[in-house]
Amino acid sequence: MVESLSRAVWSCHSHVASPEDLLYGDRLGHRYEYDSHVINHAQVSVGDLLVIRDAHLVYGYGVVESIDRRPGIKTMRRCPTPTCRSADIVARKRLSPTYRCNDCKNTFAVPVPEEKDVLLYSATYQNWWFEFPSTVPVRVLSDLYAGGDRQNAIRRLVPDQATRLLGTLGGVEAFLHLELLGGKTAAPGGHVERLVRQRVGQQQFRERLIDRYGATCAVTGTQPEAVLDAAHLLPFADRPVHDEDGGLLLRADLHRMFDRLLLTIDPATWTSRVAPAVLRKHERLSAFDRQPVAVADRVRPRRSLIEAHHLAARRRWRDLEPTVR
Repeated sequence: MVESLSRAVWSCHSHVASPEDLLYGDRLGHRYEYDSHVINHAQVSVGDLLVIRDAHLVYGYGVVESIDRRPGIKTMRRCPTPTCRSADIVARKRLSPTYRCNDCKNTFAVPVPEEKDVLLYSATYQNWWFEFPSTVPVRVLSDLYAGGDRQNAIRRLVPDQATRLLGTLGGVEAFLHLELLGGKTAAPGGHVERLVRQRVGQQQFRERLIDRYGATCAVTGTQPEAVLDAAHLLPFADRPVHDEDGGLLLRADLHRMFDRLLLTIDPATWTSRVAPAVLRKHERLSAFDRQPVAVADRVRPRRSLIEAHHLAARRRWRDLEPTVR
């Protein structure tokens, strides 16, 4: 079972699915932008977990790495009623007049613009981003809010309940991802981010691996080239070099498991191994366990690199299940 996180968890309304709305600079999987007019803006901190949603779907979650602040101007849209001037207005697609004020209940065709000095915030979360593999309706968050502030763009979630839900929604990959976020164990040689950091020249590296191995996943064998990723075996390397002896081709879903130490290769037998604790929770993954590596002996990656990844995975497994030796 995934433990709750010792960090704040926020539900963040994003406009990533509304490209026509140019007032927001959100980029899904990279950053979340907001301003000082938003309630709870000052409460979000580095290390907090952001659950990114819109009005209909929840897309995934990430951990705040940095928050940039800069002065700016925000154009508010207000009710034209002189005694109201509320910003709590909604656009109605099928009714006329188009707009309605939720405070004074007045309807009108055009809101009154008002420029306001604000601080603009940009929270970056890309290195610890997890996107849900399937559609998640926003209603799943309804019972997790810590308060009744239903109209706020940034709303606090109950941490332990949110953690359990995120693990359920994300399935097997979220299981490990959230365990790592819990901070129970650091990956050998540094942070787990080093296993998944992007390196310059990734596409060229992938092409060289395809030349070396053919369109072959190391675990599942021949696959369509489009579904294959280049997996690095240099998690502890200080030099960002794309070494063909330090890479394998893996199907995209298996690549993510490999990077998260959920899947590894046993250098003694050259077979794939899946974390036993996870196999018990997800029996279907047994299809990827103890499979002979589909790579010819003469082009296998360096054994020392396979050993390093295998050791890191086994250490992770001991943390997930103490009985593993």
